[in-house]
Amino acid sequence: MPEIRECLMHYKHAHHVLVECLGLGKNNGAIWTLRELWADATNAESGVGANKALASGLTKLHGKGYVDKINAKCRAVRGQKSHQTRIWPTESKRALSTLESLVLQGISYTPRSLILKFEDLDLQVIFLRFLGG
Repeated sequence: MPEIRECLMHYKHAHHVLVECLGLGKNNGAIWTLRELWADATNAESGVGANKALASGLTKLHGKGYVDKINAKCRAVRGQKSHQTRIWPTESKRALSTLESLVLQGISYTPRSLILKFEDLDLQVIFLRFLGG
């Protein structure tokens, strides 16, 4: 789990880039629409579980453990075991067909993640800590 100072720095950097450099929320006509979503496969979805990845609407690259684009057909879920939700955004239990309606409105953070606000939907980006050598 990342330390709180790491999440704070991720937030400050993202906020600086989005607000100060790119003008988010400054009434300058800048519209930041979400174009694509990418996801990585879980251990169960990659390698031996490659069939599970394809069954969830992920791609062959996910089955090999790579990060790849997802689309509205993706039914893969993420989150805590007791409260998992679909990766692809949904509107009242129905998946959006495109991302065109998702315009970035703001940014915030929690002790474990960065939150990108898209009107009534939030995208939570959870930071993983690299422990390799």
